[in-house]
Amino acid sequence: MQYRLINPLVIQETLMNNKELVLQFLGLYQEQIPNDLQALKEAVTSEVHIEIANKAHHIKPTMEYIGARALREKLQQLEYAGKNGTEIPHIHTLFMDIEREIQTLLQEIADYKQHT
Repeated sequence: MQYRLINPLVIQETLMNNKELVLQFLGLYQEQIPNDLQALKEAVTSEVHIEIANKAHHIKPTMEYIGARALREKLQQLEYAGKNGTEIPHIHTLFMDIEREIQTLLQEIADYKQHT
């Protein structure tokens, strides 16, 4: 199966091709990513630049572990925007794109988990 955001090869490699470990971590990601997204959304809503940067930074490693490099890059852009005091409307635009992508990511994780 072809995925747009996640990379099953990266997931398997990261977790040493251990099916039980893959399923366990995918379950953890399904729980943690929505929490992290909510924290990021609250930071964006509060319009506190350093919080936006910190919350975006916090999510990036997970994207690397599941091979979602394009989404990781978007989070990096949001982190930089927070660190550099970018105008809030631009930050909101970046966040809305990330939020949509994360919904797709969660669907892909669920699908991959089901077929593993």
